[in-house]
Amino acid sequence: MHVMKFSGTPFDAHSFARRRKLLRFTGMGAATLLLTPSLAQAQAWRQSKAVLDSVGSAPVSQDGLQINLPLVAEDGSSVPLVISSDRLSGSGRIERLEIFAPGNPTPEVAVFEFGPEIEQVNLATRIRLSESQTVVAVGHGADGKVHVAERAVRVTTSGCIAPAQSDPSSEMNARVRVPKSWKSGMPAEVLTMISHPMTTGLAQDASGKTPPMRIINQFEASLEGRSLVSARFFRSLAANPYLKFDMTPSQNGELRFQWTEDTGRAVRHTENIRIA
Repeated sequence: MHVMKFSGTPFDAHSFARRRKLLRFTGMGAATLLLTPSLAQAQAWRQSKAVLDSVGSAPVSQDGLQINLPLVAEDGSSVPLVISSDRLSGSGRIERLEIFAPGNPTPEVAVFEFGPEIEQVNLATRIRLSESQTVVAVGHGADGKVHVAERAVRVTTSGCIAPAQSDPSSEMNARVRVPKSWKSGMPAEVLTMISHPMTTGLAQDASGKTPPMRIINQFEASLEGRSLVSARFFRSLAANPYLKFDMTPSQNGELRFQWTEDTGRAVRHTENIRIA
């Protein structure tokens, strides 16, 4: 056997050729292993009954809607989520948005209905995730089309069984931030938050008992009596429900916000806006 030396190390030409062959083969296998999960994840929404029920028989597009989550969530009890859409006017505008975490005990996270002043979805909130999974957003267009977006996230610590942390004296305090001035025909950001533990009914407290579920389950934002955003929240929404969205108001007037607990207890807030 012919052996060469390279930098003091014996070099076997035949063994090297065999190793190159092996590397080419295993490299192809590794590529396959890397590609296969992503292909499976691209259709993960088809494995969830809740998502399939939402989609129904409507034609599905996987364009036009985007979902953004961290690749790794160290704390599953509060994971930032952003959902945005292309600017679709008229019959293409998204009127209804549903968010699902199929790996959670309750796969539904939130459902949003948008009025005409919400021309483009640009929504941010925080959700609970009990395990690593693929989160799905389903947008229903006024034209009957359905837009589906999904994103896989790895969860380090489960968020659905984390005990609720809350100071009863500060619960149901609402905060709202709107622009000081609005430009006609231009979208602007509205930010809302309410202090609330969003008790899931799944986690034990310090005494070892499991308190019943108690959540903010409804949110409503309106302008002069016209609905802007009407939302239903489930227990997969994070504590202290936070919601940021864009709106393009068509007139001056009073913005009204209302949060309602599943006990019927409600909190209201108003802001006056003027378009320049």
